[in-house]
Amino acid sequence: MADVSDNQDKRSTGEVDPEVVRGLLRHAPIGAAQTILVARGAQLLAYRGALKQVEALDVAGQVDAAWHDAGQTVRIQFLRLPLAAQPLLLLIYPLRDTYRLILADAEDAPLEPLRKLSNQLLGILEVAGIGRKQL
Repeated sequence: MADVSDNQDKRSTGEVDPEVVRGLLRHAPIGAAQTILVARGAQLLAYRGALKQVEALDVAGQVDAAWHDAGQTVRIQFLRLPLAAQPLLLLIYPLRDTYRLILADAEDAPLEPLRKLSNQLLGILEVAGIGRKQL
């Protein structure tokens, strides 16, 4: 069991415990085709949803490779995975300390459910110390 000072040390260095993030994601209501990913750079910290782990890792890597932070507060992107039948709709939020919240759904899915989910998740991630990036 980690003590409180360990968590405070991690927060002060910008690190977040992946288990804490996974625990927080467990309670988020998601649709059958949706996936929630939390990444730091190309490293997948936690994910939950329809994508397989290898697909989630690929999404995190491709988003990182294409990311050019120009003061973006949100980004919408379509991404085709190598073995996927159809592209994914991605909604990406830059978080503090190079973390990102990535929400994935089917290409033809409406954007509004992802936006509602993102509002919930951004509040939840604030508790973990990786809320929205301040401009």
